[in-house]
Formats: sequence, structure tokens, C-alpha cells
Amino acid sequence: MRSLIGILLSFTLVACGSGDFGGSRYGLDEAETIVLQNPGLAGPYTVRSYLPSGSNSGYKSVIVYYPENSLDEQLPSTTLSGGFTNTKEDMSWLGQHLASHGFIVAIFTPTNPYALDARVWSTGHKASLNMLLAESDKSTTPISDRVDRDRMGLMGFSYGGAGAVLAANDLGSKVRSAVTLCAFNPKTSTNPIPMLFVTGTKDTVASPNRILSAFHNFDTTMPKAFAKFNRVAHGDMTNGGRYHETIARYTTAWSQVFLADIPAYDTYISGDEAAQQTADPNVFAKVSDYIYAN
Repeated sequence: MRSLIGILLSFTLVACGSGDFGGSRYGLDEAETIVLQNPGLAGPYTVRSYLPSGSNSGYKSVIVYYPENSLDEQLPSTTLSGGFTNTKEDMSWLGQHLASHGFIVAIFTPTNPYALDARVWSTGHKASLNMLLAESDKSTTPISDRVDRDRMGLMGFSYGGAGAVLAANDLGSKVRSAVTLCAFNPKTSTNPIPMLFVTGTKDTVASPNRILSAFHNFDTTMPKAFAKFNRVAHGDMTNGGRYHETIARYTTAWSQVFLADIPAYDTYISGDEAAQQTADPNVFAKVSDYIYAN
């Protein structure tokens, strides 16, 4: 698969202490210049994928996307799922995008994609995380010893987003971050991890007001954000949708900060880049449609 280098932006990153959440894991002893990839565009890594062998009672099927990286290092990872009627193939665009930025991504089809119960997707998220750990523990898989168990997250669309909240509540400190994409009737999160709530002004399936309520009701001392993108509809989160660059910009930047431990990407979620996007009516209809709380 081809690799498209994103627009490069240089920032100076001062190493954070090990006790800082989101601190650098790169051993920086002094201020150094790093290069950030534009998170809305494809990243620098060539993307590979494979189908893990064996059956799993937690999901119907799963595919793993991962970056082809010659460095011998463990990587952050996340689950990803679609929603009602969706299969893993419906979310491949975002899985490939995240992998191109250095993440291992497990996209699953739940045991019953026609279920009307977010717990079905919650089970799939938890099973997918366990699968990633098991695949990393094996010596014969493409991601052997590549999954960092301290940097694992959850991501899902519609029922998959509601299921990600439920899974996060069950998993506690085993997950570092969660992203919900137009989550359908999400419950209030009780796991105080960084969480991004994405919706759109044209979503007539998963109420943006319900998602906003879930955001406001989420009691956490960690960062949280609500993003209601202008003109984005429910189906825009899937392969056939539009506005993928905008959706990818925020989901990838969020994951870079809270899973990959690269604080400089914060510019895209609460810094200068975020301020420019918030003021752009092509991205947000109103400035108040983006809320970042820390």
C-alpha cells in the first residue's frame, strides 16, 4: 500500500517528566525538534494488514492494520468498529489512516451487527484488545512483541461508539483513551480517561444533543472534547462518507497525544491549529460546536 507523506510541521518538544500524563516516552533529555505529520493526511508509514487465525467468541471477524516500521519498538494500539449493520470493512479507511501514523488497529465485526444492544459491541472491543495482546505474545505474527499494553485505546462508530464507552467502563486502567464517532445513545462514561466525542450537524440517527449530554455528564479530571462538525452526517464516518480529512485530523491527533505520548500534537486539539479550525465555518458551524475541557 502506498505511503503519502503528510504536510510536515516542526515543533519544539521539551521532554516531560515520567509522572506527566501524555509525557514523552522517547528519552528526550533536552529540548529537541520533532516533526509532526498533518494528522488529517496519510502518515509516513506503509500500511500492512493481516487476519488473525483462530476463532473468537467476542466478535465475528477481525482484521489488524499495522505500520511497516523497521524500528524494534512497541506501538500504541486501538480497537475500531462500525455500528448497526456494519462490518469491519466499512471502517477500513480510518484503520488504514491510523496505521499510517504509527498505530496498530484492530477493526472488528461484532457477533451480531444487527443487534440493538451496545453491549454486543462492548464485548467486541474487549475481545479485540485481548486478541492484540495475544498476537503480540506470539512469535509468529506480524505484530509479535509490538503491542504496548500500557498504550491501548478504544474507538467506535454509532453502536460501536456506545460500546466503546461501555468497554471503557469495564476495563478501567487497562485503556488509556477512547474516541466515539456519532455514538448511538451512549451511556455516561465512568472511566476518567481522555475521551473525544465526535458528531455532526447533519446526523439524524445519533442525536448530537445526546452526545453533548454524554460529554457534559462525563465527570473526569482528564481532558475531554466534543466536536460537532459542520454538514457531517451519520454515514460520513464510514468508507463511503465525506469529510474524512476533518474526522481523521481530530481522531489521529487525539490518539497521538493520549496513546502515542506525543504532547506536541496537542496543537490540533487545543492549540493554534485547533483555534484555526474552530474559527473555520467549513469545519464548525459555530465556535461553540467545539469544546475542549482539561
